[in-house]
Amino acid sequence: MSTIQQIKDSEQSVNSCFRTGSSVLFSKAQYCNYLKLLKESGENGLRDKRENGYNRKLTESIKDYITICVGEHPGISASEMRMKIQKRFDADISRSGINDFRKSRGLVRQPSPKKEYEFQRSGGGEILTGLACFPGIIEAITETVAGRIDEVRKSSSFTESRTVKKDHPTLRVQGKFTKEYNRPESVRKNRFKSVDEKLLKKNCSSMSIFRMSKKTISRYNMALLCLPSVTDNGKSSRVNRVKGNDLAFLCGYNYKDGTPDKYMRELKYLEISEKLTMPGRVMNCQRR
Repeated sequence: MSTIQQIKDSEQSVNSCFRTGSSVLFSKAQYCNYLKLLKESGENGLRDKRENGYNRKLTESIKDYITICVGEHPGISASEMRMKIQKRFDADISRSGINDFRKSRGLVRQPSPKKEYEFQRSGGGEILTGLACFPGIIEAITETVAGRIDEVRKSSSFTESRTVKKDHPTLRVQGKFTKEYNRPESVRKNRFKSVDEKLLKKNCSSMSIFRMSKKTISRYNMALLCLPSVTDNGKSSRVNRVKGNDLAFLCGYNYKDGTPDKYMRELKYLEISEKLTMPGRVMNCQRR
């Protein structure tokens, strides 16, 4: 305090008092901070309050609360414990702080015991999927689709299709077809053309099915087979309803209606129906 007063009473400028060789033990910036504290809080603002201890968020009451909660629920996570503390004490304790405290007290998190048996929805659907997998139906369909994909990919028409330009690219970017798009006669006629005619203007390389693995194709095939079980009428448009969520259990992924619908449309452009109805495919399934 005496040093601050000497600087204030000095005839020299403040900068001169803090030049090299000066006996002042603090910087000019600290001096300005001290003056500000004196103005706001008086001499009490300059007192060293570290002797009172640090301001800890993790109070004794919170520590006791953590100990009780962990004792009742040994598997509780740090995130869950943090939310409980926020709700009860209105204090935000970091997860690392909670974990450090638990470690210091030996409150190790114990994993919750897993249920030995867990009932799943659409348990009856297992019969359908089991019957499909056991004789090799799904495997045969997947191999047929994968073989057809390789066959189309190696064809000259696949390479040529890459040069096909998009029709009305500005409308496609918007993600919808307007009534103006559907009005031209060329568009209306194209809707009722055969697949053979549509393939001439189809860029096959842009189809998602050419980038799928066999595992993904198999999962899609299983989802299509399960449509009658998870919908009332077997249509993919009903998959978005509550019962359609059972696909996550039956085929391993909770598909929405647009996904299997797109897969079926791409199968149509692969002309897979002829391959699947070949007698040899049926015989292979029966042998398995």
